[in-house]
Amino acid sequence: METDRLDILGDALAHPSRARMLNALMDGRAFTNKELASHAEITPQTATAHLDRLEYAGLITRLKSGRHTYHRIASEEVATALEMLSTLASNPLSARTPPELRRARSCYNHLAGRLAIEITQTLTRKKMISEVDGHFAPQPSPTWGKLGVTLPKSPAKKPFAKCCLDWSERKYHIAGPMGTALLNNALEQGWLTRPHYDARFLGVTALGRRAFAEILGLSPEQYE
Repeated sequence: METDRLDILGDALAHPSRARMLNALMDGRAFTNKELASHAEITPQTATAHLDRLEYAGLITRLKSGRHTYHRIASEEVATALEMLSTLASNPLSARTPPELRRARSCYNHLAGRLAIEITQTLTRKKMISEVDGHFAPQPSPTWGKLGVTLPKSPAKKPFAKCCLDWSERKYHIAGPMGTALLNNALEQGWLTRPHYDARFLGVTALGRRAFAEILGLSPEQYE
């Protein structure tokens, strides 16, 4: 009898080391076996066995580049499902969640945490977006250009801005192409940085604090 797919997924997610490696991969980048082993605090040999289980479950894929093999989340749909599972499993008030991770982090390919929530709520108050059937409908505004977002000229098959439930704050932030554009622009402009010691944690620079204040009217107290 063929094993039920939910059993395979449940088994893949059940081990703490595999969960830590998936968490590292949830910033959207690809990592080597050695890098993921370091993040999970296990040996590369042990990491290989865990990564095989994750790949068999369809949660990650492998990429070959020269002499190296990289691992990454299989798709945006997988990343969304993992984020939703984190929402169910996590206590937003838990002291175990580092405050810097709650402030600003990457959620696969978009911004998450308190900063993302404040940006989403501010754009809603300014009537630049409105929630419609599980996604955000954007409205024309010159502010989009300052945020690095180009609105589609015609309706797309998939929503341009999706509602993603933030696992630490339990409120919606923006995912989809708009969320990706907001994050990429913030990194390119130097508003956010990726400290090396945590793949998902994003640091807000002095330049970023000024930009968020000037463009959106946000004060650091809103997302610290």
